[in-house]
Amino acid sequence: MNFSLEELFKVYHQEKTSRELAEIPEDFYQSVGEHISRLNAELSRSDGVRRELLREEIRGIVFMVQEIHFTRLVKALARVAQGGIPAPLLEREHQAFGEIRQSLERLYSEMIQPAISGEVEVAPPQSITNILCIMLADFRERIVGADMKSYGPFRRGEIASLPAPNADILVKHGLARRITVKA
Repeated sequence: MNFSLEELFKVYHQEKTSRELAEIPEDFYQSVGEHISRLNAELSRSDGVRRELLREEIRGIVFMVQEIHFTRLVKALARVAQGGIPAPLLEREHQAFGEIRQSLERLYSEMIQPAISGEVEVAPPQSITNILCIMLADFRERIVGADMKSYGPFRRGEIASLPAPNADILVKHGLARRITVKA
């Protein structure tokens, strides 16, 4: 491909306005790189207004190329996430997205497939026993117990049956007293 700003604008516009990947020449990025290299060489020999114009041209080209790349990346990743390989891709993009697709498939088979097929070992819930306590202070707020249930609010002197870990904390801090029942 012989680089031209018109071709760059065309690719930029196609990539930004289409839902599908634009078809770009295989040597697109290489041609852009060669053009920027020529501009940089000219920039080093220039001064004044010409130098400023060259800097702006390079900035504009770099911006468009980065936008083209990012837009292609987003479109291609969306297709890969759906289980396919997008087209049309440059050869190097095809290799990279093929590797990404394989990684995503491995991730799915290692994490998601076992979970949805019931192959994951699920630890049985721990048995949480409750302890009777007499409250030694007022609790205006509710307490989320170790069993993920809500308890309270409590008034001083009230008797509560709390999960052992929560009761132990309250007893340790002098906010409740354990009640033992003798048979």
